[in-house]
Amino acid sequence: MAEQVDLRLDNIGKKFYNRWLFRKIEHHLSFPSSLVLKGSNGSGKSTLLRIISGQMNPSEGKVSLKVGEKQIPADKFYQYISWAGPYLEVYKDLNIDELFNLHFSLKSCLFNDLEELVSILNLKPHRNKKLQYFSSGMLQRAVVGMALFSDTPVLLLDEPTSFMDEKNASMMLEHIDNYSSNRIFVLASNMSREFEKYADIIDLGGG
Repeated sequence: MAEQVDLRLDNIGKKFYNRWLFRKIEHHLSFPSSLVLKGSNGSGKSTLLRIISGQMNPSEGKVSLKVGEKQIPADKFYQYISWAGPYLEVYKDLNIDELFNLHFSLKSCLFNDLEELVSILNLKPHRNKKLQYFSSGMLQRAVVGMALFSDTPVLLLDEPTSFMDEKNASMMLEHIDNYSSNRIFVLASNMSREFEKYADIIDLGGG
């Protein structure tokens, strides 16, 4: 990434009905850097990640994304951000090759070869299987892989090793370590295996 990238959270708050989920979230991330959003279920981790991605508006405050000298409007954040969460919906009538071909027709891939991409995610034996027949862990690897291997300066991952067994979780965490270090990376998690190596943490507390 030749241009400087800056992501700012200015006094972010989100309110549902009469309850504030969180308030006064302030943070500045310059490329490259990482941030963990930590907290129990219901604390607002996923909500804050959606606000950062531009998918949801905050009740107060503002998220700013600047690339070089260009201020990016929230409805264009998706051009610079790749994002994945365990609740992300995919077209389950597709197989893994079709899913990746569709996704990477919209965003550049870090790999030139689809075969390499499928292999690195340990999904090669399942290439001809429709996604509706994937286990939860296999589907999670596919979803996280689409975000992780998209060529974007900002990467947002929500509990990326959810549903994965120990072996595949370890593999995925190694890939995340290798492919997030030269980006702005924001991780939402309450799983210590995912965030224990990171020092910059916003703790949203209990639900």
